[in-house]
Amino acid sequence: MTARRFAGSLSALLVAAIMLQAPATAGESEAERYLGFRLLELDGAGVKWAGRHDGLSPAGATAAEAPRVTYAFATAPMTFPGARNCAGLVPVEPLAARSGIAPEALKTEARAAFDMWESAARIEFVETANADRADIVIGAQAEPTGHAFTNVAYEPGGGAERRIERSLICLNPMKRWKIGFDGNLAVYDLRYTLAHEIGHAIGLDHPDGNSALMSFRYREGSRHLTPGDMAGAAALYGPRMPSIETGTVTAPTRNGDAGEPAPPSELAIGQPR
Repeated sequence: MTARRFAGSLSALLVAAIMLQAPATAGESEAERYLGFRLLELDGAGVKWAGRHDGLSPAGATAAEAPRVTYAFATAPMTFPGARNCAGLVPVEPLAARSGIAPEALKTEARAAFDMWESAARIEFVETANADRADIVIGAQAEPTGHAFTNVAYEPGGGAERRIERSLICLNPMKRWKIGFDGNLAVYDLRYTLAHEIGHAIGLDHPDGNSALMSFRYREGSRHLTPGDMAGAAALYGPRMPSIETGTVTAPTRNGDAGEPAPPSELAIGQPR
């Protein structure tokens, strides 16, 4: 199946400044700018994960349903021919060990990053052990570069939106990583970085300004989504409905389951597979 790709990351300033002027981001609306987010737009169309009865669903869908997106960690070397970024993934355990982080702690930070987006919008993330079939695959880069990248493959089609087929998130195993903020912007916090990359993986671009988690600059101001980040996720998937009993927003229940500005993200568009 033919698919086109978007790739985003936390990387070099000069390259990003040039690439952020590309046509892929030219469709930012006044509303997006005012609310502090930017939707990812490629080839004149937005991209998102499809739920049921949302215009992107298979024929025959009759009930409205939030997208249920699976994710997995690479457990063996994986290759994705044609991917602009993350074309080769390897397990994250050596990456974690190099930074003195337990593999389970890294996966806990990833779950917390998914929960941030799940609490903001009508989208659900479920971990699976099968990386070959997962919608989002997380791994270390087989060929280390930059800090972290995202690759988004989407299905062709007409209309204003296209269905995301698969997203890849890859971290540089040669970089040092940490859990939490300590003011050292040369070492990136895993939860913040993964939450940023997940934002790309679900269809968000880099907004103007530097305050949002989706901004292209790594910052250590807050490990939470900003109102702009949440507005962007809600624009794609609808807002998470508040609890009737408490009036608070909660994620769905699952069963079984800083200093000198740091370098910003790099934005690139890949080629058809």
